Amino acid sequence: MPRKPHVLVVDDEEFILKMTKDLLEKSGFKVATASNTIGAGYLLKDFEPDLVVLDIMLPGSLSGDQACDTLRAYKPDLKIVFYSGMDEDKLKELGHRHHADACLSKGTRVSLLLETIRDLLGIK
Repeated sequence: MPRKPHVLVVDDEEFILKMTKDLLEKSGFKVATASNTIGAGYLLKDFEPDLVVLDIMLPGSLSGDQACDTLRAYKPDLKIVFYSGMDEDKLKELGHRHHADACLSKGTRVSLLLETIRDLLGIK
């Protein structure tokens, strides 16, 4: 049986973590969650995500956009989706600057998040 795609969701909002995890697991993904960038860092090696859904405004020493740079240095082929409640223009600008593969507002339909993840991972 082929390996399920691994998705790491990093967000400080418990509701977002649960909702996203449930959606992705029901759609056939293996999912891990972290509420901050430190927790995400611990999961990188053991969980080996194919894609990270990353909030920008996170508590702790690194914001999501700063964490994106660290993730890229660690695993250059990792797909990264910025998923944040910040102003959409600012989100897109940060995504461009930090080389995110996609940027979505948390106000976006969750079906678009799922579609974006599938597209980035080449899943039909």
